[in-house]
Amino acid sequence: MNFLLIYTTGEKPQHYEFAFRLSEQTQRRLLTLDHLPANMSEYCDDNQVDMLFLSCLNKRRGLQHLLDACRDLRIPYVFLTDTMRKLQPLHILTAPVTLLEEDVHKAEVCQHLGRYTGTEIVLLKAHDYGHKASQHTERIATALQKAGVSVRIEEAQKDSFKVNIEAAERQRELLSDMIVLTASREYGLDDIFFGPQERHALQRSQVPILLLNPRGDLYSLCD
Repeated sequence: MNFLLIYTTGEKPQHYEFAFRLSEQTQRRLLTLDHLPANMSEYCDDNQVDMLFLSCLNKRRGLQHLLDACRDLRIPYVFLTDTMRKLQPLHILTAPVTLLEEDVHKAEVCQHLGRYTGTEIVLLKAHDYGHKASQHTERIATALQKAGVSVRIEEAQKDSFKVNIEAAERQRELLSDMIVLTASREYGLDDIFFGPQERHALQRSQVPILLLNPRGDLYSLCD
Protein backbone atom coordinates (compact mmCIF):
# COMPACT_ATOMS: atom_id res chain seq x y z
CA MET A 1 0.00 0.00 0.00
CA ASN A 2 1.11 3.58 -0.64
CA PHE A 3 0.92 7.13 0.63
CA LEU A 4 0.47 9.90 -1.95
CA LEU A 5 1.70 13.49 -1.69
CA ILE A 6 0.16 15.94 -4.17
CA TYR A 7 1.84 19.29 -4.74
CA THR A 8 -0.81 21.82 -5.77
CA THR A 9 1.43 24.91 -5.80
CA GLY A 10 4.96 23.66 -6.40
CA GLU A 11 7.23 21.39 -4.39
CA LYS A 12 7.79 22.16 -0.71
CA PRO A 13 10.67 20.20 0.90
CA GLN A 14 9.21 20.51 4.41
CA HIS A 15 5.95 18.92 3.27
CA TYR A 16 7.78 16.09 1.55
CA GLU A 17 9.88 15.48 4.66
CA PHE A 18 6.80 15.24 6.89
CA ALA A 19 4.96 12.86 4.55
CA PHE A 20 8.07 10.75 3.90
CA ARG A 21 8.85 10.41 7.61
CA LEU A 22 5.31 9.23 8.34
CA SER A 23 5.36 6.82 5.40
CA GLU A 24 8.60 5.29 6.70
CA GLN A 25 7.21 4.92 10.21
CA THR A 26 4.08 3.19 8.93
CA GLN A 27 6.01 1.08 6.38
CA ARG A 28 4.48 2.65 3.27
CA ARG A 29 5.94 3.83 -0.02
CA LEU A 30 5.49 7.54 -0.72
CA LEU A 31 4.33 8.52 -4.19
CA THR A 32 4.30 12.12 -5.41
CA LEU A 33 2.23 14.00 -7.98
CA ASP A 34 2.46 17.59 -9.18
CA HIS A 35 -1.22 18.06 -10.08
CA LEU A 36 -4.69 17.08 -8.95
CA PRO A 37 -6.08 14.01 -10.73
CA ALA A 38 -9.33 14.52 -12.63
CA ASN A 39 -10.93 11.91 -10.39
CA MET A 40 -9.24 11.80 -6.99
CA SER A 41 -11.04 8.72 -5.69
CA GLU A 42 -10.40 6.70 -8.84
CA TYR A 43 -6.71 7.66 -8.92
CA CYS A 44 -6.21 6.63 -5.29
CA ASP A 45 -7.96 3.31 -5.87
CA ASP A 46 -5.90 2.57 -8.99
CA ASN A 47 -2.62 3.33 -7.19
CA GLN A 48 -3.49 1.57 -3.93
CA VAL A 49 -3.25 4.77 -1.91
CA ASP A 50 -4.38 4.51 1.70
CA MET A 51 -3.44 8.01 2.86
CA LEU A 52 -3.32 11.24 0.88
CA PHE A 53 -1.26 14.38 1.63
CA LEU A 54 -2.17 17.71 0.03
CA SER A 55 0.55 20.36 -0.11
CA CYS A 56 -1.18 23.70 -0.63
CA LEU A 57 -1.45 27.39 0.20
CA ASN A 58 -3.61 28.68 3.03
CA LYS A 59 -6.05 30.43 0.70
CA ARG A 60 -9.81 30.23 1.16
CA ARG A 61 -10.73 29.34 -2.42
CA GLY A 62 -7.86 26.92 -2.88
CA LEU A 63 -8.66 25.06 0.34
CA GLN A 64 -12.33 24.81 -0.57
CA HIS A 65 -11.47 23.49 -4.02
CA LEU A 66 -9.38 20.72 -2.43
CA LEU A 67 -12.05 19.93 0.15
CA ASP A 68 -14.60 19.58 -2.65
CA ALA A 69 -12.24 17.33 -4.63
CA CYS A 70 -11.86 15.01 -1.62
CA ARG A 71 -15.53 14.71 -0.64
CA ASP A 72 -15.85 11.15 -2.01
CA LEU A 73 -12.61 9.73 -0.62
CA ARG A 74 -12.80 6.70 1.66
CA ILE A 75 -9.22 7.19 2.86
CA PRO A 76 -7.74 9.72 5.31
CA TYR A 77 -6.41 12.90 3.70
CA VAL A 78 -3.94 15.29 5.32
CA PHE A 79 -3.62 19.01 4.61
CA LEU A 80 -0.17 20.60 4.71
CA THR A 81 -0.49 24.36 4.15
CA ASP A 82 2.25 26.95 3.80
CA THR A 83 1.26 28.52 7.16
CA MET A 84 1.60 25.30 9.17
CA ARG A 85 4.88 25.89 10.98
CA LYS A 86 4.99 22.81 13.21
CA LEU A 87 5.92 19.88 10.99
CA GLN A 88 7.71 17.38 13.17
CA PRO A 89 7.50 13.67 14.12
CA LEU A 90 4.21 12.73 15.74
CA HIS A 91 4.24 12.69 19.53
CA ILE A 92 0.75 13.97 20.33
CA LEU A 93 -2.27 13.51 18.06
CA THR A 94 -5.38 15.52 19.00
CA ALA A 95 -8.83 14.22 18.03
CA PRO A 96 -11.92 16.31 18.90
CA VAL A 97 -14.93 14.12 19.71
CA THR A 98 -18.47 15.37 19.14
CA LEU A 99 -22.02 14.07 19.47
CA LEU A 100 -21.92 12.77 15.88
CA GLU A 101 -21.69 9.00 15.51
CA GLU A 102 -19.14 9.19 12.69
CA ASP A 103 -16.52 10.57 15.08
CA VAL A 104 -16.11 7.05 16.46
CA HIS A 105 -14.36 6.14 13.18
CA LYS A 106 -11.42 8.25 14.37
CA ALA A 107 -10.50 5.33 16.61
CA GLU A 108 -9.21 3.32 13.63
CA VAL A 109 -6.81 5.88 12.20
CA CYS A 110 -5.69 7.01 15.69
CA GLN A 111 -5.03 3.40 16.67
CA HIS A 112 -3.06 2.74 13.50
CA LEU A 113 -0.88 5.85 13.81
CA GLY A 114 -0.49 5.40 17.55
CA ARG A 115 0.77 1.83 17.21
CA TYR A 116 3.29 2.64 14.49
CA THR A 117 4.60 5.95 15.81
CA GLY A 118 4.16 5.64 19.57
CA THR A 119 2.01 8.77 19.49
CA GLU A 120 -0.14 9.72 22.47
CA ILE A 121 -3.75 10.36 21.49
CA VAL A 122 -5.51 13.31 23.11
CA LEU A 123 -9.31 13.08 22.86
CA LEU A 124 -10.78 16.57 23.12
CA LYS A 125 -14.34 15.90 24.33
CA ALA A 126 -16.93 18.47 23.26
CA HIS A 127 -18.56 20.42 26.09
CA ASP A 128 -22.18 19.41 25.46
CA TYR A 129 -25.23 19.15 27.68
CA GLY A 130 -26.07 15.68 26.36
CA HIS A 131 -24.10 12.45 26.79
CA LYS A 132 -23.32 11.52 23.17
CA ALA A 133 -19.88 13.13 23.06
CA SER A 134 -18.94 11.48 26.36
CA GLN A 135 -20.13 8.08 25.16
CA HIS A 136 -18.21 8.37 21.89
CA THR A 137 -15.09 9.50 23.75
CA GLU A 138 -15.25 6.47 26.02
CA ARG A 139 -15.72 4.12 23.04
CA ILE A 140 -12.67 5.55 21.28
CA ALA A 141 -10.58 5.53 24.46
CA THR A 142 -11.47 1.89 25.17
CA ALA A 143 -10.52 0.81 21.65
CA LEU A 144 -7.19 2.63 21.87
CA GLN A 145 -6.35 1.26 25.29
CA LYS A 146 -7.09 -2.29 24.16
CA ALA A 147 -4.62 -1.78 21.31
CA GLY A 148 -1.95 -0.56 23.72
CA VAL A 149 -2.09 3.05 22.50
CA SER A 150 -1.55 5.84 25.04
CA VAL A 151 -4.68 7.98 25.37
CA ARG A 152 -5.64 11.06 27.38
CA ILE A 153 -9.04 12.78 27.61
CA GLU A 154 -9.31 16.57 27.78
CA GLU A 155 -12.51 18.60 28.23
CA ALA A 156 -13.16 21.15 25.50
CA GLN A 157 -14.50 24.61 26.27
CA LYS A 158 -16.83 24.61 23.26
CA ASP A 159 -19.67 22.38 22.10
CA SER A 160 -19.80 19.84 19.27
CA PHE A 161 -20.38 22.50 16.64
CA LYS A 162 -17.25 24.51 17.50
CA VAL A 163 -14.83 22.01 19.05
CA ASN A 164 -13.01 21.35 15.74
CA ILE A 165 -12.02 24.99 15.48
CA GLU A 166 -11.09 24.99 19.17
CA ALA A 167 -8.70 22.08 18.55
CA ALA A 168 -6.90 24.15 15.91
CA GLU A 169 -6.77 27.23 18.14
CA ARG A 170 -5.48 25.24 21.16
CA GLN A 171 -2.90 23.16 19.29
CA ARG A 172 0.00 24.89 21.05
CA GLU A 173 -1.53 24.45 24.51
CA LEU A 174 -2.30 20.77 23.80
CA LEU A 175 1.17 20.27 22.23
CA SER A 176 -0.50 18.81 19.15
CA ASP A 177 1.59 17.56 16.24
CA MET A 178 -1.48 16.67 14.16
CA ILE A 179 -5.25 17.08 14.46
CA VAL A 180 -7.80 14.50 13.30
CA LEU A 181 -11.15 15.93 12.19
CA THR A 182 -14.30 14.55 10.61
CA ALA A 183 -15.43 16.47 7.54
CA SER A 184 -18.97 17.85 7.35
CA ARG A 185 -21.71 15.40 6.39
CA GLU A 186 -23.42 17.82 4.04
CA TYR A 187 -22.91 21.51 3.39
CA GLY A 188 -25.73 23.68 4.73
CA LEU A 189 -26.40 27.29 3.78
CA ASP A 190 -23.95 28.60 6.40
CA ASP A 191 -21.24 26.29 5.04
CA ILE A 192 -21.88 27.45 1.48
CA PHE A 193 -21.80 31.16 2.36
CA PHE A 194 -19.18 31.19 5.13
CA GLY A 195 -17.29 27.93 4.65
CA PRO A 196 -17.46 24.56 6.48
CA GLN A 197 -15.95 24.16 9.94
CA GLU A 198 -13.06 22.08 8.60
CA ARG A 199 -11.94 24.93 6.34
CA HIS A 200 -11.96 27.37 9.24
CA ALA A 201 -9.90 24.90 11.27
CA LEU A 202 -7.42 24.54 8.39
CA GLN A 203 -6.99 28.30 8.12
CA ARG A 204 -6.21 28.56 11.85
CA SER A 205 -4.02 25.51 12.38
CA GLN A 206 -0.24 25.56 12.73
CA VAL A 207 -0.08 21.74 12.51
CA PRO A 208 -1.18 19.25 9.84
CA ILE A 209 -4.86 18.31 9.84
CA LEU A 210 -6.04 14.84 8.89
CA LEU A 211 -9.62 14.64 7.65
CA LEU A 212 -12.00 11.69 7.46
CA ASN A 213 -15.18 11.74 5.42
CA PRO A 214 -18.31 10.64 7.33
CA ARG A 215 -19.25 7.54 5.35
CA GLY A 216 -20.51 4.14 6.41
CA ASP A 217 -17.95 2.38 4.22
CA LEU A 218 -14.87 4.21 5.44
CA TYR A 219 -11.63 2.60 4.40
CA SER A 220 -9.58 1.00 7.19
CA LEU A 221 -5.80 1.25 7.18
CA CYS A 222 -4.31 -2.23 6.87
CA ASP A 223 -1.37 -3.52 8.89
